[in-house]
Amino acid sequence: MTMAKFTRQAIMYSLLKLLQEKSIDKITVKDICELCEINRNTFYYYYSDIYQVLEELLKFETEKSLKEDQKYESFYKDFLKRYHLIIEYKKAVYNLYNSKNRDLILKYFQDITEDFVEKYVYKEVKGKKLLPEDIKFIIDFYSSSMIGNIFRWMRKGMQEKQEQLIYKLSVTYQVTIKALIAQFEENNCKKSDKFITVPKN
Repeated sequence: MTMAKFTRQAIMYSLLKLLQEKSIDKITVKDICELCEINRNTFYYYYSDIYQVLEELLKFETEKSLKEDQKYESFYKDFLKRYHLIIEYKKAVYNLYNSKNRDLILKYFQDITEDFVEKYVYKEVKGKKLLPEDIKFIIDFYSSSMIGNIFRWMRKGMQEKQEQLIYKLSVTYQVTIKALIAQFEENNCKKSDKFITVPKN
C-alpha cells in the first residue's frame, strides 16, 4: 500500500470512528486530524471537506464488498460479513441515516444487498429451467424485501439487535427460495420453450 493510499484510508476510517460518537455536522477537520495524527495541510491535500471523505468512504466500502469472494458458508454468515458496517459501526450508520447525507448510506446498503442476493439466487437456480425474467423477478423480490426491512429498521431507531434482524431476513430467504424457484420452474414447463436452463458451472 502506498503512503497516499494509507493516508486516505486513515482519514476515511477516522471519520467512521468519529461518527460512532457524534453526527457528521458536529465533526470537524481538526477532530479527524487529531485522531489520525496528521496536519490540516495533509487533510486538504487529499480532500476538500468532510463530505468528500464520506463519499469516498462509502464508495470504497461498496467496491470492497462487491469484489469480495462469496464463500457460501451460509446465507446468514455471509450476510453478516456483507453488513459489517452495521455490525461494527451501528451508531455511525444511525448518525448517517439521520443526517442530510441519508441518501449516501441508503445507496450503499442498496448496492451491496442487490449484489449479495443476486449471487445467492444464481447459485440456487443453477440447473433449473427458468425464464430470464423469472430470475430477475426473484432477485428483485428478495433484494427489495431485505432493503425495505433494513430501511424500516433504521427509520424506527435501530432498536432491534442488528444480528437478530439479519437472522430473520436470512431465515425468510432460506425457507422460501427453493419453493419459489420450483413453482416458477413448474409453470414454465407447462407453457413454452422460452425458458432457459441455467448452466451448473
